[in-house]
Amino acid sequence: MLVVAAMAPPSDIKDAIRLLRGFSIAILFPILFMVFQLAPLPFASLTNPIWPTAAVALNEPSLWRHVSLAPGNTLRDLMLYLAVLSLVIATVIITRDRQRAQTTLFILCAVTGLMSAEALLGQLGLFAGVFPVGGTVAATFVAASAMGVLVNAAAIVMAAERHLRQGEPKSSHSSPLFLQLFLGLAGVAICLAATTSLAPGSVTVTTAIGLALILLVVVARRFALYPWSIGVLLAILATVGMAIVAQRFNNFADGILGFAASASPDSLTLARRTLSDSTWLGSGVGTFGSLANVYQDFGAAPILDPPSTIVGVAVEWGRPALLVLAISAIQLFAGTLLGALRRGRDSFYPAAAAACVAVVLFEAFCDPSLMHPTVQTIFAVIVGLGVSQSAGRTSGLQS
Repeated sequence: MLVVAAMAPPSDIKDAIRLLRGFSIAILFPILFMVFQLAPLPFASLTNPIWPTAAVALNEPSLWRHVSLAPGNTLRDLMLYLAVLSLVIATVIITRDRQRAQTTLFILCAVTGLMSAEALLGQLGLFAGVFPVGGTVAATFVAASAMGVLVNAAAIVMAAERHLRQGEPKSSHSSPLFLQLFLGLAGVAICLAATTSLAPGSVTVTTAIGLALILLVVVARRFALYPWSIGVLLAILATVGMAIVAQRFNNFADGILGFAASASPDSLTLARRTLSDSTWLGSGVGTFGSLANVYQDFGAAPILDPPSTIVGVAVEWGRPALLVLAISAIQLFAGTLLGALRRGRDSFYPAAAAACVAVVLFEAFCDPSLMHPTVQTIFAVIVGLGVSQSAGRTSGLQS
């Protein structure tokens, strides 16, 4: 994809740079923060307590000290972030072309549909062990199936919109429109079945809200709704979302752990210990597994993942950085949603991206799916596609 992006027309590359410039802080902050965690610091008060202790134990006063307790892990995650970022940028450049954007959407529909079918087959006794969907792997399939519902719904909207724009007569059962609608509905059905069978009820409801968000964009554009009416409908969806949050957040003593109700008791106990001792600057990105070895009970089964992405971020990045990352996610949601409402056509791309951002952001409170490379890859392509198509190509970036 990077090779294809480098060979793209200069106009597409310039447009991509303009589109990404509005998210520059959100793009650069993780890089700068991880570099800060990796850098040797002279101030012991800023570094992880493990380094002064190690300096005393080894009788090495000049031992380098870092915010990260495992700089190698943080460096690895920095490389992974740069890889995901390059995927987003390449997707933004490549999908400026409408045909490539359509192809990318179809590929997303196929990948998430196949993963959802795999999740459904894995629950049958005949395929037990062939398609593993238990444990932390289930979170990956939940996120993929939830995003699959939304991208397949966007494909349905695309087929209907293209048909209406062509002004063709009603399609027969053999027409491409019927085939596209059938495949889109089949994809939605398969992904929704996997979501409802694997995900907590709140994630399923949040996915339904994501579908309602796509429908809202369609209705707003089709009937040219006034901004205040769109605001009212968004407020209703936000109220429903906050009601779900309030329903899940029934234990204020547990804080953000109150959302991860489906996590194992051992994982929750370990997370409480790590959160209680976490510093404002975090333990270092990618260090939760190393930290878990210190805090878990002797003889207990190893725990590699936190109960949720938010817990992992709070421990590894620190609470101030968690707030910055949350604001960045909200900015991404607002940017893609506004792009969908401004678009003259092809609004389903940024609408699907905005819906996916909302669903994945909520799911980050419930499970650790966003910390897995598979989910990061799918999400990166969806975000890149949505940002790329949030502005028109022929009428400039103001359309």
